[in-house]
Amino acid sequence: MSLLSLLVASQLASTPITIEEVKDASRESLDAVQARLDVQRAVTNTTTSRSVILPQVDLNLGAGMAFIGQTRQFNTVPVLDDNNFPTGEFEQRLTTTKPTEQGRFNFGVSVNQLIYDGGRWWNQLAQSGAQEEAARGQLLEQQLSSELEAVRRFFELVKAQLTLKVFVETLERSKQQVDRASALYEAGRSSRAAVYDARTNLANDEINVVRQKQRIAQTRLSLLQWIGRSDADVVAVVPEKLDQPAPAFDTVAAVKAAREKRPLFKSLDERIRASELGVAVSRADYFPRLGVSANYSRNSPELSQFVDPTQQNVLSIGANLTWDLFSGFQHVAQEERARIELSDVEAQRRQAIVDLETEISRANQAYATEVEVLAISERNLGVAQEQTRLEEERFSAGAGSTLEVRNAQIKYTQAQLSVLQGRADVATARAALERAVGGTP
Repeated sequence: MSLLSLLVASQLASTPITIEEVKDASRESLDAVQARLDVQRAVTNTTTSRSVILPQVDLNLGAGMAFIGQTRQFNTVPVLDDNNFPTGEFEQRLTTTKPTEQGRFNFGVSVNQLIYDGGRWWNQLAQSGAQEEAARGQLLEQQLSSELEAVRRFFELVKAQLTLKVFVETLERSKQQVDRASALYEAGRSSRAAVYDARTNLANDEINVVRQKQRIAQTRLSLLQWIGRSDADVVAVVPEKLDQPAPAFDTVAAVKAAREKRPLFKSLDERIRASELGVAVSRADYFPRLGVSANYSRNSPELSQFVDPTQQNVLSIGANLTWDLFSGFQHVAQEERARIELSDVEAQRRQAIVDLETEISRANQAYATEVEVLAISERNLGVAQEQTRLEEERFSAGAGSTLEVRNAQIKYTQAQLSVLQGRADVATARAALERAVGGTP
C-alpha cells in the first residue's frame, strides 16, 4: 500500500471535525464564558434595582426571661405628709429593689414603602436594564471574536493537512524518479550520480513528510485548546466551498450594515443610555425622599398576656419626608462624575466608528488581495504541472537530467502549496471580513 493510501486511511480512522462544530464550540471559550457571566451579573443588578420599588417587610419574634438581682437606684416617689397622704409633690429618693424575674415576649411586623426619591429608583431600574442589554451585546461581540479565532485555527489545521497531502504526493513522485534513474543507469543511459541525486531528493521529501506530521499535531492541539477540548485524534473536514471565493463587500455598504448589525455598537448604545440615566440618578440627591410605613407590635412581660390577641397591641402608621439640603457639594461631585462617565462612553463610541471603518477597509482589501493571489496561484499551478510532466518525459527519454526534473518538481510542489495556502487564506480573510461587518450585509 502506498504512503498516500496510508494517509487517507489514517484520516478516515480519525474523528472528523467540521467548521460548524468549531464555531459552536468556540462559544464556550473562556472569554465567551466570562462575558456570559457578566450578563448574569447584570441580570442580578436589575433584580436589585427593582427591589427598591417593592415593599420592604420585616418581621421579628422573640421570647426570653430576665433575672434582675437586688438593686439600689434613684426613683421618683411621692412626698407624704405627716399622715402619710400624698402632698402632690415628688422627689428623687434612693430606693432598694428586691430580686425579681421578668418575662419578655415580643412580636412585630413593619412595612415600608418608598413613594418618591427624586426619580432615583425608576432611573436606576432603567439604567440596570440598559447595562444588562449592553452586557448581552458584549457577549455577542465576544462570541464573534472567539468564533473568528476558532475559524483561523481550523484553517491552519486544514492547511497543515493539505500540505501533508502535497508532500506525500511529492514523495511518491520522488520514489518514481528513483526507479527511473535506476532503470536508466542499469540500461547504460544515465550515470550513477543521477541515482544518488534521486535518492537524496527522496530522503529530503521524507523529512518534509515527518516534519509536516508534527506541524499537524501542533495545529490540532492549538485548535482543540481554543475550543476547550482535550487532545484527540481529529481531522478537519475541508469545507466544500473552500475553492469558491465570494465577491468582496462594498466598503460603504459594509460600514452602514455593521453599524446596524454589529453587537459592539448595540452594546455601546446601551452603555451611553445607561450613562445618561446615571446622570439622572445622580440628580435625585437634590430632591426629597418620601416614604410611608406601617408598624404593628406586641410586647408583654407575661406569656398569658402575649398570647391573648385582645391585649398588648400597638399599630402605628406614618409618613416620612427627608431632604438632604447640603452635603458639602457631594451631590455636585457625583453628578459631575456621571457626566464624565457619559463623555467617556461617547468618546469610545466615536472612536469605535473610526476603528470600524478602518477594520472593514483593511479586511476588505486583504480579502480582495487574497482572492487575486489565489487566481494567480491557480494559473501558475497549471504551468508548473506541465513543466514537471515535460521534464519527466525528457528524463525518461534520456534527454534531461535529474536536476532539471527535481527543479520542475519543486516548482510544482510550491505551486500546489501556494494554491492550498491561498484557498485557506481566502476563507480566513472572508471570515475576518464577515466578523468586522457582523455578518453578510
